[in-house]
Amino acid sequence: MVSKNSMPANFSGQVFAHKLNFIASTLAKKGIHLSRLLKGTDIEPHGLKDREYKIHKEQIITFYRNVLALDMPAISLLLGAAIKPKDYGLYGCTLLCCKGLRSTLEFAIRYHNLVTKTVNMSLHDDDDDESGQSCFRFEDLLFTRDLEEFNIELQCVIVLSLVRDCLNSENFSFDALRFSFAKPKHHQLYQEFFRCPISYGNQHSEFLFNNDKWSLNTPSSNPFAMPILLSQCDVVLNSVAIKNEFLITINNWIAANMQQELCAKKLASALYLTPRTLRRKLSEQGTSFTEIVKDLRCSAAKKLITETQLTIEDIGCAIGFNDVSNFRAAFKKWTGETPSKLRQVN
Repeated sequence: MVSKNSMPANFSGQVFAHKLNFIASTLAKKGIHLSRLLKGTDIEPHGLKDREYKIHKEQIITFYRNVLALDMPAISLLLGAAIKPKDYGLYGCTLLCCKGLRSTLEFAIRYHNLVTKTVNMSLHDDDDDESGQSCFRFEDLLFTRDLEEFNIELQCVIVLSLVRDCLNSENFSFDALRFSFAKPKHHQLYQEFFRCPISYGNQHSEFLFNNDKWSLNTPSSNPFAMPILLSQCDVVLNSVAIKNEFLITINNWIAANMQQELCAKKLASALYLTPRTLRRKLSEQGTSFTEIVKDLRCSAAKKLITETQLTIEDIGCAIGFNDVSNFRAAFKKWTGETPSKLRQVN
């Protein structure tokens, strides 16, 4: 299997508010006032209409919790199924112009930072096996237990909705769908929308499909417009990367020193900053040193548990826990399950 994913599996810096604007617009048609969704987020109501407006992780978390508080059945299906490429501006326009399913999915991954990226997406396939299967995988980046299911479900629905538009086929479906969480009450509604076998409690959340689907055409593809559109996408993507360079540097430092005792004072010294300046800069990005460490350790632990045969104790040591019981307790707090239970699914 070959993994094709150019973005790191962690939440860095601020992201565009496109998805939140779409959710607010869709729910407004259901009579839900914007104030209910923005409560406690500090998001400016006019900001959602601005294509350049950016938000941070904690604002997305609060917004999502406000959405779930509406207690609308299968709300992720309602929202995701209504989205169209035009709702994503430049990203959506370029998506429609991609030639073929492979190009469409690879673009979605590479340029996901142009929109509200709350999920890491990756493509795993075997180019040499036409009779084999590929998978399009989703990994939660919010690391908030009460939102993981909604976050993953919403992204899966959005991807299928966008792919159907790109293929101009409302009947398109992937060959199977695996979810990492338990079967929800609204599972029958998902069966009707996804139109493929769905299983729950798996190692990963992912679409599976036979490699013969790579030959599917995208009727709206435009090879003449693509170079211009991709150039514009690169300009915006580079701008986002530069603005988030500070957090990317911090993520890299923490990842490189994860097995050691981490403290904000050491990081501040490495960046030639005072601890107070470091706290202020992180606060401006809507995060903290402790939050970044937690997210990176959680992400690393999940990968090591599911993708290696290392013992639970060795994994705990690898991410900075000298006491395996402390690691188990922390992992249970992060994910809602024990390391051993997650490995059993593998």
